[in-house]
Amino acid sequence: MTTFAAPLPRAPEAAGAARRLVEIHADGLSAAQRDDAGLMVSELVTNALLHGEGAIGIRITSDPQHLTIEVADDGQGKVAITPVPSAFGGWGLRIVDELADSWGVRAGSTHVWFRLRLGRGQDLR
Repeated sequence: MTTFAAPLPRAPEAAGAARRLVEIHADGLSAAQRDDAGLMVSELVTNALLHGEGAIGIRITSDPQHLTIEVADDGQGKVAITPVPSAFGGWGLRIVDELADSWGVRAGSTHVWFRLRLGRGQDLR
């Protein structure tokens, strides 16, 4: 198992920085999965910027079957899928729910993770 962790800036460029880290450290993903992982991590980092507090961090963990990406901030807020998304937001966790093989939230925190099975969907899109 390998793990990479890094802080992200509490600034608009954080989502782009997170996507670059995923590109570098997401070994074993197909090109389509890399695109999905980049989109999902962008959504989670944006949520941390808009709704979270304090420091933001990313952790990327790879084992022989899965890649897990976690985004956390110092907030204690509730993380939930917005019941009715709009043109102004509410789509982020819906996207994660649709694209990830599994995802969740560490209880009582704003620590959100998603997991992808390595090699699934070998660039069929």
